[in-house]
Amino acid sequence: MDYCLTYFSSAVSSTTEEVVIEIVNLSREKNARLNITGVLLYINGRIVQVLEGPQQAVEDLYESIRADPRHTDVRTVISQPITKRSFDNWYMGYETLTTRQYEEVRNILPVDPQNESLWDADQPVIMRMLKGFFDLNSRRRVS
Repeated sequence: MDYCLTYFSSAVSSTTEEVVIEIVNLSREKNARLNITGVLLYINGRIVQVLEGPQQAVEDLYESIRADPRHTDVRTVISQPITKRSFDNWYMGYETLTTRQYEEVRNILPVDPQNESLWDADQPVIMRMLKGFFDLNSRRRVS
């Protein structure tokens, strides 16, 4: 059985989009060797990443990510066994969203912070991850 770990983090100010793309390219090679798949979204200095694969390999990779000084405020939001990978064809899918794209996606996937079904186990991992990410960033904009 595979394992899925999803986290949110903030990039330090010196981590540019170019640095993130370089990390993604190196990660694709490493993930292929480790049989890890997943995606990374970069939105206004915020990162959300889904890692899927053998549990020990995913957890070891995550520990190295947590220790990386280019991240701050690394928070695990999903950590669980899975029966099927959502990103089995991507060693590291990547997308940078502009503020406009972020707003468009928010309109498609409205998030109610009071909605307890946010972490409904029957929802696909990607939907829970996106909803949680948008909720987190919505609160940060207001604060």
